[in-house]
Amino acid sequence: MLDTYKPNAGIKKAATVLIDLSVIRHAVLSQETWVEKTIRWANRDVVTRIAGWKPKTPPTGLWLRQQIGCLPTICRLAREGAIVLYTYSELEFEEWQGRRGMQGTFGDLFSGIRIRKCPAAVNRLRFRRNVDFQYYLKREEVIDFCRFLLKLDPLVLRQAHEVWSTLPAFEQETLLHLQQFKSLCRHLPEKHYPDAFHLWTAEANRLDYFLMLDRKFPNALKGKRDLGFRCRPVSPDELLNSMGISERDPYPYTDSAPRTYSE
Repeated sequence: MLDTYKPNAGIKKAATVLIDLSVIRHAVLSQETWVEKTIRWANRDVVTRIAGWKPKTPPTGLWLRQQIGCLPTICRLAREGAIVLYTYSELEFEEWQGRRGMQGTFGDLFSGIRIRKCPAAVNRLRFRRNVDFQYYLKREEVIDFCRFLLKLDPLVLRQAHEVWSTLPAFEQETLLHLQQFKSLCRHLPEKHYPDAFHLWTAEANRLDYFLMLDRKFPNALKGKRDLGFRCRPVSPDELLNSMGISERDPYPYTDSAPRTYSE
């Protein structure tokens, strides 16, 4: 754990990582199924079906398969304290919107790993009040909030004392550096605004990496040298390579045989 972790060779400190929901979902390597079992009943064999699980078939795409293959190593490093994982409100909204499935159960690599919570760069609920909680779960509403931020002049907001005074010091600071988010979004189509907000939040919290299973968003930022971001969006493979870790832990399942929960 963090209190007892001793860095391995080449690792100077724990890497701080905001973890995207796509990584969490792909780390669930199991799915529900039924298992046929033969039991002895009244002096005869009876075949019955028992609720169980089986390993998922790995994806066909080579890149995604390679990235999922890195997750056992990342999870081990998180358990050892070499990586400290974070989430925040907007990523939690995305998770609540989706179906959890087998998360937290058999075959979930992140089961039992602590994922800390950090504050959003700007808490959307302070500016978008709605009694219908489903409002906050819609991706289009996140994009619309980003549009609002891109038009916002923080100096004007600062003069609105009745609003500005209600904001935590952390959000006041990030809003005074709103130009950073605006510079980031200038290079992106609107569909990437939610990921840009995630990256901005990671940067505002001084995290090292934004871990994701997407190539389009990082590719859209390649060659853009005027962003000034310390935090980097990375794939699992890039994260391990940047930490100087070349070996990968073995994939936990070598077959697709169904199992009961007692196995």
